[in-house]
Amino acid sequence: MKDRQKIALVTGASSGIGEALARELVSRGWQVIGIARSADKLAKLHKELPEAFIPIVCDISKVENITRTSEQLRDKQLCPSLFFLNAGITGDQMIEHENHIDLNLHQQFLQTGYFGALGWVIFWEPVCRGNGGANFVLTSSLNAVLAVPNRAGYCAAKAAISKAFECLSMTYDNTLNRFSIVYPGPTKTPGIRGSYPFTEDRESLARKMIDFAQSKRRRLIPSKFYHYIALPALKLMPEKWVVKIFNSMQRT
Repeated sequence: MKDRQKIALVTGASSGIGEALARELVSRGWQVIGIARSADKLAKLHKELPEAFIPIVCDISKVENITRTSEQLRDKQLCPSLFFLNAGITGDQMIEHENHIDLNLHQQFLQTGYFGALGWVIFWEPVCRGNGGANFVLTSSLNAVLAVPNRAGYCAAKAAISKAFECLSMTYDNTLNRFSIVYPGPTKTPGIRGSYPFTEDRESLARKMIDFAQSKRRRLIPSKFYHYIALPALKLMPEKWVVKIFNSMQRT
């Protein structure tokens, strides 16, 4: 295999946190395999990061696409040692209509946010274990641990894949592979909807995530405000207060 220590795979690499991760990794000397659905956005990023960025169009909501893409990378002897499983549904699509459950939307969240992350692990875990190991880093959300109104599908999918990674972290504890989780708070990306306090720049978040991925830690809440103040406070509040707070921020 090629220099596995400096090959990273990033899903959702064409925009938002994924794009910031790709740029920061390249600036640190990594070769980045950028996975996304938008060929145009990937091509634009490739022009800026020509040799260090390998753009691959892949709809990760279909596991067969993940398998096919992974087989192509393996055949080219490109074995990542770092995975940022970041892709997900954001923006207006993550907000459900009040008093209405959309089963199709819930399925989309699970196909992209759950199976779209686990598909990479299923293929690459045994490959990487035989090639020196890798760190599989999941971009979760504080919504995985804090329920909010109008986001049942999003919260459920984030909670499910986060819990799966916690279990995988314990299951593979004595192997060369690691499973890590980042729980970002509100982040300034094109997909954010609403107005939230202490919103973090995606570039700052990307730097924290990469530093974390190269440490021995397994869990990270990047925002000190949300980690130590907002999250504990919201958990203690009456539910009706939490609903009012989030409905107000989501409408802004």
